[in-house]
Amino acid sequence: MSTIIHNLKSHAKINLNLNIIGKKKSKKLHSIESLVVLIDLADEIQISEINSKKHQVIFKGNFSKGISKKNTITHLMSIIEKKNFLKKKYKIQVKKNIPQKSGLGGGSMNAATILSFFKKKKILTNKQTINFAKKIGSDVILGLNKSPKIYLPNGKIKEVKNKIKYSLLLVKPNFGCSTQKIFSANKVFSKRKYSNTKNQISKKSIIYDKNDLEPSAFRLYPKLKKLKNKLINWKTAEFVRMTGSGSTLVMYFNSKLTAKNTLKISKRKLNNCWCNLSKVI
Repeated sequence: MSTIIHNLKSHAKINLNLNIIGKKKSKKLHSIESLVVLIDLADEIQISEINSKKHQVIFKGNFSKGISKKNTITHLMSIIEKKNFLKKKYKIQVKKNIPQKSGLGGGSMNAATILSFFKKKKILTNKQTINFAKKIGSDVILGLNKSPKIYLPNGKIKEVKNKIKYSLLLVKPNFGCSTQKIFSANKVFSKRKYSNTKNQISKKSIIYDKNDLEPSAFRLYPKLKKLKNKLINWKTAEFVRMTGSGSTLVMYFNSKLTAKNTLKISKRKLNNCWCNLSKVI
């Protein structure tokens, strides 16, 4: 009997905005509010049952270098197994198309994709899936389905009903950002914006949004600020905004053709950057 290989797409995520609401008293963490969408850039995951005493997790692809043997996926498999939900062993092979330390949530979305697979196969219930997602990381829950979501300061999510459409150009410099350092250096705080929204987000609202982590990121990484100013000065995008804690800057376009033409400019003028054409799904 031949082995069945399941092919999964693990989509990257971007923060269209990111508001730092405050610091949590009990932990050295921040309360955030963020509008998050998935994009068509994706890691490719193959998962299959194997006759082995241990799970096998293999990374390959352009952005697989340096991934530790103890990673998000091995951690996920370990905690699920400890609860005795996995009766079989699995081989998980991941082709990494999403850069590391980019603010695109590659590792978290890998975990979300595998959890969704186990839910679909009825290995996990919906409640169990959500509980495991929270144990892995606060943002894993954002990738359990493809709907746009608002991440609320209390850690809960609210799904957005209207479709958010943008063509994108992702621009990542040849360095990553330290999430811990950027949050620690943050001095910007905002009021809640979307917590009371009725699940409808206008494009006008998004354009006038911001990422509160940009000032601290730009202080720590001046080259990132210089890069953003350069992208803005091209005057081709509706707006340019850092996603998460960086280092990827996202150029937002209403026209796919304009995004393609800007990619051509970036290839000429940004020799030290990874540039990728994408779109909100």
